[in-house]
This record gives sequence, C-alpha cells and structure tokens, in this order.
Amino acid sequence: MKLIQYSTGLWLLCCASLALADNRQSIDEVRSVAANERVTLEVQRGKVTIRGSQQNQFKVSGKLDEQAEGFTLDSNAGFTQFVMKMPRQMHSDRNQQGAELVFEVPQGASLEFKGVNSSVVVENISGGSLISTVNGDIKANNLSETVELATVNGAIDSQGLSGQLRLKTVNGKIEDKGATGRLQVESINGEIDLESQPDELMLTVVNGEVDLDLTRTAKIEISSVNGSVEVELKQQNAPRIKGSSVSGKFELKLDPNLDAAVSMKTSAGGSIKNSLTNDQPSRAKYGPASNLQFSSGNGSGSIDISTVSGRLELSKN
Repeated sequence: MKLIQYSTGLWLLCCASLALADNRQSIDEVRSVAANERVTLEVQRGKVTIRGSQQNQFKVSGKLDEQAEGFTLDSNAGFTQFVMKMPRQMHSDRNQQGAELVFEVPQGASLEFKGVNSSVVVENISGGSLISTVNGDIKANNLSETVELATVNGAIDSQGLSGQLRLKTVNGKIEDKGATGRLQVESINGEIDLESQPDELMLTVVNGEVDLDLTRTAKIEISSVNGSVEVELKQQNAPRIKGSSVSGKFELKLDPNLDAAVSMKTSAGGSIKNSLTNDQPSRAKYGPASNLQFSSGNGSGSIDISTVSGRLELSKN
C-alpha cells in the first residue's frame, strides 16, 4: 500500500512539474547602435521593461511569449526594430505565458513601443518616447522631449517627465508626480491624480475624479463631464485658467493674493461659492443661472469657468 501511495505521489509531482514547465524561447541579443538611435519595439503580449543606459548599444534579454513564432531584429543606419512574431490566430489559454523581456537602449534614443496585452516599465529615455498598449499598465520614470503614454484598459503611473507630454487612458487611473513642460491629460472612466509643475496643463475627463496639486503652472484648461475636479495651485498668483463642467464639483484653491480677473457662470441649477474674496454671486432675473465677476489685484491673470448643473467653488490654498 505504501509503495502505491509513493508511486501515486511521484506521478502527481511529475504532472505538476510538467504543468509548470516553461516552454518559452530564451533570447539574448546585443547590437552596437548610435547614441540617438531610433528604436521601435513590438511586443504583443507580456511584461516589458525598457531602460536607457550610457552605452551605445541595443540589448534584449529574457523570454518570448509561449505562442511566439520567433522574432525579427533589424539594426541599420540609425534605426533598430524588434518585433516578436505572433500567429495570426492565437489560442486563448489563460495558463499560457506571455513574454518577459528587458530592453536596454541608449539614453538619448528615440523610442516607440507598441503592445496589445502588454504591461510596460520604461525609464531614463531622453530622446522622446511613444508608448502605447491596449490592455496593460504603463509605468514611466525620467522621460523627456516628446512623451506620449497611452493605454485603453490600464493605469498610467509616471514620475519625472519633462517636455511635450501626453497621458491618455480610457479605463484606468492616471497618476503623475513632478511633470514639467506642457502636459496634456485625457481620461474616460478613471481618476486623475497629479502632483506636478507643468508650465501649461490641458485636461479632459469624463466620468472620473480629478485631484490636481500644481506648482507655478501659468496656463490651465480643464473640461469635465460627470466628474469632480479639485485644483490647488501654488506659487502662482496670476494664472490663466479656463474650465467647463457638466454636473459635478469644480473647485479652485488659489493664492490669497490673486492677481486676476474672475468670471464664474452657472446654468441649469448650478451654484457658486466664493470664499477667496468678499465678492458674491448674483442670480439671473429669470431662470436658474447665476454668475460672479470681479477683479483681484491688477487683473493680470484671468479665470473663466462655467458649469451646467454643477457647483463652482473658489477658495484660498
């Protein structure tokens, strides 16, 4: 009986080991490239890490997707392209393993990455980065020049971005710290949480909450539909702010020594609350609209915000 039990246990262990076997192809390739190489990567499924380095080389290591049919790697005349080759028809088996790849590129390279079911970590690229995936998160650190991070079903977590920046998701949260330059943020059905220092900010949100902690930002444009927006602006007393909302709250926390002309308007049952100055809104003679207009200081900046069926608030930070 003990022999039978031992044999059965050994058989089950072997089956489990086979089930956990890694059938993915390993890869380890290196190419000498230019310091400002234009690099294009396509990894349809898996986990990808991309790092900028001080060396003038392109390196890829790790394992391909279990369903991959190999890869192509071409490097010539300042252009390098890596593509993980996948079958046209893929088997939808949850137990199958995606790729796990680490790329190293010159820090000054220009980078483009495309994925479908891919999560990406990218860092230390100064020549511009265009990162897009459909189902997956993007984590980015220390990217500069023209930077675009886009996912459909996933979160974006970025830090230390600078230049012409665009962050975009449909179903996911966007969280940024320390961005400088010109920043554009778009989200549908997700939260936006920024602790940043852009010179200019353009933000669009639908069905989501927005929490902005900004420093020295001179120009802000915000559009919100069915969302709650809270903006705290520090070290800037003459901003140019333009905002509109449909439903939800739109709150601005500004420098007590504001130097700007202010116009706030509501319609269809909205409301205005001002605790920054002693100026108070007035109701329209006919209908539910209300408005508030005043100048603070010399009126160097401008604040123009409006809402339909929402609440506008102005307060001190």
